[in-house]
Formats: sequence, C-alpha cells, structure tokens
Amino acid sequence: MNHRTKSIVVGLLAGALLGAAFGWVVGDDDPNEEMPGLAALGPGDYFQLGISILTLARQFGNMIRG
Repeated sequence: MNHRTKSIVVGLLAGALLGAAFGWVVGDDDPNEEMPGLAALGPGDYFQLGISILTLARQFGNMIRG
C-alpha cells in the first residue's frame, strides 16, 4: 500500500471515529436537560473544538512521519 492510500485510510478511520463520538454526544441526551447534546455548545466551544481537531490531526501526522 503506497503512502497516499495509507493517508486516506487513516483519515477515513479518524473521521469515522470522530463522527461516532459526535453521534454519541448528540444521542446521549437526557429528557430532563434544558439544552441536550451539541445544542448546549456556544460559538466559542465550536471554535475550541475545531482547533482541538486540527491539533489532533497534526499530532497524527507527526506520529506517522516518525
């Protein structure tokens, strides 16, 4: 398997795991809560989450490069 194919597979798996985590957060709502799941997040939280995802991707890239 060449380098590009490995990168695509790793990205696909990482995206699937991230999507599953978001689904878990959204699906884990309590009917007694006022703002369940992702609805409780504000704009600053989304910005912080985006930066965290980019940092995680950079760390994965550094691990793969060695």
